[in-house]
Amino acid sequence: MDKEFLKNKIEDLRHNFVESTSHERAVGFLDEARMSKKMIKIKKKLVSLEMERCQKKIEHKDLTKIDQKIQEQKQLFEDCCNQQSGG
Repeated sequence: MDKEFLKNKIEDLRHNFVESTSHERAVGFLDEARMSKKMIKIKKKLVSLEMERCQKKIEHKDLTKIDQKIQEQKQLFEDCCNQQSGG
């Protein structure tokens, strides 16, 4: 993998997790002003975990633990979305 690929991958991740998520669009949370501080923190953690995952993948290391952490953070974020939308 080259640097340009990683740069594009990180930008995609930033767009997917920091700027908006499909669940946010469904619930109606499109801007950070309407999200709780906890939700913003979780999104930033997801970006960090995804970057770590990319690095481990480059190094051909086991991704099991990092994938589990990512899934846990996604679930936390979804729970926050549901709470904020009154669900």
